[in-house]
Amino acid sequence: MHNRIETIAQQSLQNNEISHEDAHYLSQVGNDEVYDLFYWANRIRQKYFGQTVKACSIVSAKQGKCTEDCSFCSQSSYHPTAIEKYNLIEENKIVAAALYAEHTGANSLGIVTSGYSIDNENEFDRVCHAISTISRDAHIHPHGSFGVLTREMADALAKSGLKRINHNLETSERFFRNICTTHTYADRLNTIYASKQAGLEICCGAIFGIGEETEDRIHLAFTLKKLDVDSVPLNFLHPIPGTPMENRSVLTPMEILKIISLFRFVLPDKEIKIAGGRGKNLRSLQSWMFYAGANSTMIGNYLTTKGKPGEEDLQMIKDLGLELERTSNDKMI
Repeated sequence: MHNRIETIAQQSLQNNEISHEDAHYLSQVGNDEVYDLFYWANRIRQKYFGQTVKACSIVSAKQGKCTEDCSFCSQSSYHPTAIEKYNLIEENKIVAAALYAEHTGANSLGIVTSGYSIDNENEFDRVCHAISTISRDAHIHPHGSFGVLTREMADALAKSGLKRINHNLETSERFFRNICTTHTYADRLNTIYASKQAGLEICCGAIFGIGEETEDRIHLAFTLKKLDVDSVPLNFLHPIPGTPMENRSVLTPMEILKIISLFRFVLPDKEIKIAGGRGKNLRSLQSWMFYAGANSTMIGNYLTTKGKPGEEDLQMIKDLGLELERTSNDKMI
């Protein structure tokens, strides 16, 4: 067992902040030492979450025609992609997606709309009403991702019954301008601040494999720690034809597992969720994400790409001897 990795792990096990220098060291671990990294990341996960993991699902409630130019995103109007484009779907379809997600074993449903924000008052009211209906009729937590929010919008969503907002920083502040020019890092941070002030839980993470460097990953991890977010979704580039990143090579499974472990060391007591690009990038090593420190994953389809059938993911969790967390006052399965 590698002594320095163990020493750093002991700090994380006590929820003491590790240094940037230690984080850089962990990110450079190679050869057989990588298995020590995974071992300790798994130990940290077990301390704070035991054998329990979460599963979430999402519904793409409004898709495409986005005014923003994020270079990895298939929904941007700047990129000639072949994805289906549609306006906000009917409330009954959003509620049906929540009930289906509950049936498949998901703990939450993320309602996702494309665009800089929901700037149409009628659409925003419809979203709030759908959230209220889910809160009343389903045993699943309604979460949402609606672009940039004002404090007033965040308050209205919380009043409707929204439990958690998703708003990813995507990468470090230094690198952000390389992937988006139509809004700023400050815009994203302000949405997080407004949502926290409204009492919403914060789901905030990143996408990797977009040309960022190791230091960008480390700085992002420490930014999320400083923000004290509740959940950290880790996405991995799934290159889409028509986007500026369509020809970029995907990360290797082992590099992804090292990223997961790094975030577990930096954020020992936070939910770390493996989301978009999981199948494309991890391939046959998808079950290793839990061994590398993750305690949550997305099941079913992603926004514009297909995922595995939920039943397969639930079987994977069961085969690993892990327990699936359900919503409050509901038993484990």
